[in-house]
Amino acid sequence: MKNNNKINFFVKKNSSFFFFFIPLLIIVLVSAGVVIATGWYSVDYKISEELAKGLQSEFGKYWTRFYEQLGNTELVVIILVYIAIILETLFLTKINQKKQGFKKNYWVVDTYYIIIFIGWVGFNLINIILIPNTDYGFGKGIDRTLLDDIKYQLTGAIIAFTLQTMLLVLGFYYVRYHLVKKQRILVEQFWLKAVKGLSYVIITYVVIVVLKGTTSRTYYYNAIFGDLISTRPDLLEAYKNSGFQYGYGADHASNIPWELQYPWWKPSLNLVDSNAYMPRFKLPWEYAFPSGHVNATYCTATGILLFLKNKNNDKVNWKIKVLFIFWLAHVLSMNFSLVVERFHWISDTAFTFVFSTLMILVIHFSVNKIFAKKIK
Repeated sequence: MKNNNKINFFVKKNSSFFFFFIPLLIIVLVSAGVVIATGWYSVDYKISEELAKGLQSEFGKYWTRFYEQLGNTELVVIILVYIAIILETLFLTKINQKKQGFKKNYWVVDTYYIIIFIGWVGFNLINIILIPNTDYGFGKGIDRTLLDDIKYQLTGAIIAFTLQTMLLVLGFYYVRYHLVKKQRILVEQFWLKAVKGLSYVIITYVVIVVLKGTTSRTYYYNAIFGDLISTRPDLLEAYKNSGFQYGYGADHASNIPWELQYPWWKPSLNLVDSNAYMPRFKLPWEYAFPSGHVNATYCTATGILLFLKNKNNDKVNWKIKVLFIFWLAHVLSMNFSLVVERFHWISDTAFTFVFSTLMILVIHFSVNKIFAKKIK
């Protein structure tokens, strides 16, 4: 018998559907145009050159370093909330089935919240403490991205930690006291939304890591590293003795020659492997194309589904719309901050916009298909 209760994002031809659909469509179309235009490397280079001028202001330095720190960990918050939903669903389902062992051991769920919170705070505090004492290749107290005082990165990390800790607490509170206590978590099948969110994270990041490793694309920062280090000759000796390899040449302190700077569609893996003068990174996800930070911001957007009022996602109030608008501003700000700080090309982020948006649809319909018999 055909299931007529499929879970949709929003009811088709509903004003709410278009409210969400049109901005995402515009982003995809504009991003696709940028991807095509930056197939000519000179276009990509010129855009990076112009946007990097944003680092000439104090605001630009604090803004970009905050967003990089935010993008490093914002994905973790939504993952932890999704795990809490699945854990709560498992125990509550078994309890409803009169499984006494789960009722007796419900303390495991409470322990999850406590351990995760303590672990989260501890990990981030250690990270913040280590930032001023870590040598990124130019001596302690020097920000490798800006070749400037570490205060910008440290401030960004503190603000990001504060905001994300608040979101983690609110997320846990929402799951426990709104979804569980009000009996919504089972009735509205929040486990399905959590599965979609976690599937999105896993699948998109597998693809991104593979693409980063196989393309091995360096950043604009690496392309012009010789120019950057020339502005700080006092850091040159420490850099050469550090073992880091950000630039080109025998001492890795020069710009990458123009003929070795490839557009996004031309993999440079063979070049990196064969040319010892090229900048090198230890791990595949440290390369530029595509953007893991932009995709992380897309992953957090899946959390909007958790605030919809029923399993069919068709009851959208003004608060959800405001949240979506805030997310749009956030993801666009993330996009430009990464390019301004020279640690992504606009083609990296534009491609990710297209990829991440399309993957929302792929994951949504795939998970619905897999769990069709369990959708009530």
